[in-house]
Amino acid sequence: MTPVSAAERVRTAKTAQLLWARLSVNARCRALSKLRVEIARRSEEIVRVIRKDTGKVALDALGGDVMVTLEQMRFYERRTAKILKSRKVGKPAFFYSGASFRESFEPHGVVLIYSPYNYPFQLSVVPLITALIAGNAVILKCSEKTPGVAGLIGDLCKAAQLPPDLVQVVDDPPNRALELLDAHPDMVFFTGSSIVGGIIAKRAAGLLIPTVMELGGKDPGIVFADCNLERTVEGVVYGAFSHAGQVCVGIKRLYVEQAIYEVYLRKLIERVARLRIGEHEDADLPSFGPASSCKALASQIEEAVHTGASIAWPKDRPASGEFPIILTDVPADSRLMREETFGPVLCVFPFRDEQDVIGQVNAVPFALSASVWTGNRSRGLAVADQINAGSCAINDVIRNIANPYASFGGNGISGHGRYHGPQGLFAFSRIKSVMTADERKNSEQHWFPFTSKTVTGLNRLLKFRHSAGAVGAMIGRFIPLFICGLLSLAVESQPAHHPGHLIISVSAPAHAHGEIAYLVFASPRGFPNDRTKALKRGFVPVPPNNSPVVIDAGELAPGRYAVSVYEDVNGNQKLDMGLLGIPKEPVGASNNPAPHFGPPHFDECAFNMGNSDQKIAISLVEHNG
Repeated sequence: MTPVSAAERVRTAKTAQLLWARLSVNARCRALSKLRVEIARRSEEIVRVIRKDTGKVALDALGGDVMVTLEQMRFYERRTAKILKSRKVGKPAFFYSGASFRESFEPHGVVLIYSPYNYPFQLSVVPLITALIAGNAVILKCSEKTPGVAGLIGDLCKAAQLPPDLVQVVDDPPNRALELLDAHPDMVFFTGSSIVGGIIAKRAAGLLIPTVMELGGKDPGIVFADCNLERTVEGVVYGAFSHAGQVCVGIKRLYVEQAIYEVYLRKLIERVARLRIGEHEDADLPSFGPASSCKALASQIEEAVHTGASIAWPKDRPASGEFPIILTDVPADSRLMREETFGPVLCVFPFRDEQDVIGQVNAVPFALSASVWTGNRSRGLAVADQINAGSCAINDVIRNIANPYASFGGNGISGHGRYHGPQGLFAFSRIKSVMTADERKNSEQHWFPFTSKTVTGLNRLLKFRHSAGAVGAMIGRFIPLFICGLLSLAVESQPAHHPGHLIISVSAPAHAHGEIAYLVFASPRGFPNDRTKALKRGFVPVPPNNSPVVIDAGELAPGRYAVSVYEDVNGNQKLDMGLLGIPKEPVGASNNPAPHFGPPHFDECAFNMGNSDQKIAISLVEHNG
């Protein structure tokens, strides 16, 4: 790929993103639900492609890649509208009299996603759909080791009829990966090793591009003497050797309480000896590869053994490429403890007490995830709180990061930022805050001219408001509104303007008869048809000549409003609904929003009312159904 073609990808993605972001959150969710259905329909094909590219066993591909992806998509389809809904925020009343604040969420624009080879489908599609639902376009750079998965993801997006150029999938070699970053996307999401992630983060920082970095781990498991021994052995073996140890949140360091260390180590070795390794359907884990990874891991092991580590399993010194391996007495300064280990190798250590093990665990700069194994839940929670990690599981491992409701990410050299759950949507969004002031006031106390009297008054106010003790508490609770009133008197203002009238012109169908109902709302609560939540409501007869119905809704203070109307065909003074909530009577709303499934949203129908009269035009629409 040349720099020009990289720039062209970003340009076309930006064009597609501008159109995509104009859709409502619900419309984007509906579009992406087609992708979810397509993934579920073709799950067997996806598993075959993943296995061909990675060599992983079928259950790991289906559960770790496909299931986790589908569940995260389902979570976002059901909850994004609520999570990304604009919201009011508070204010110090004494300084913001008559003002209001709102926060809303906007997409970054074009997101560049780098995904790895170990879970190539999940670690590509989950950030991809999170970015899309938030309103972004995506350029997905898949690992060059998984070309089949890259092609399949592109094909799935086309089958789901996503807009052209909204998702662009590439699997170029590493030496071209930075060209996409140099084309200046609006955000970068990287999953991979800490070494490569550091290069990407530094390059992005130089371009002032925000990043989320999901990097490597050296995850600890802590085993206390009061644990369920059988469960803990099974869990640790799974956590250490699942997918041949190529899991970023797999257990790499195991700390066992001294009282059970020898017994536990023996049981651990016995269980590892029964693991089924290979490419057959009933294998527990695949043969470890690729060759470059085997060579790097063998080098780490050789250095550790040379400096004092012992190989507890296999009993005979392993040949090159023979795994899994369990080591003891590994020096703290060895490469095996300082570098990421991406393979089926487990280092086991004894510990005396909680203070000892927490010190050993936190001495390593990786801080992605951890697991604590104990029969005492309170102790498990207390230890988890002291571990430097982005996530932790008590009496379980790996599965905790698959919860679509919970955030995931690392600390330290394991990365920064979070995704999954609501935090994922926030990561792929920018927050905008908007303040609306009272336009009827001619001035504010902090505007020109500055006077010594204003300085003295403000100084007294601050001392009064922030004084210590019980008096201060009383002041903080009751005085701000009183002070606000006093300060307002110091600001000369013109007499308040009279509120303007809202005039609603409704174009009804030619066959309309009876009455037109109107409802005026000042907030999303109850919009569009809950009469009990409407600020104003009423009924106006349809003129005999079928001319537009003109409604004077009366005076409205300056603010943000939305109006809904409907033809009360049968005179029962309510909107009749049919199957799936589809109106049986003609309906309309301010701004005449484009028809879509479900009722209109307040934000798409809202308009601003000033001090003067305002006229809005609404056309009634009949729904078939």
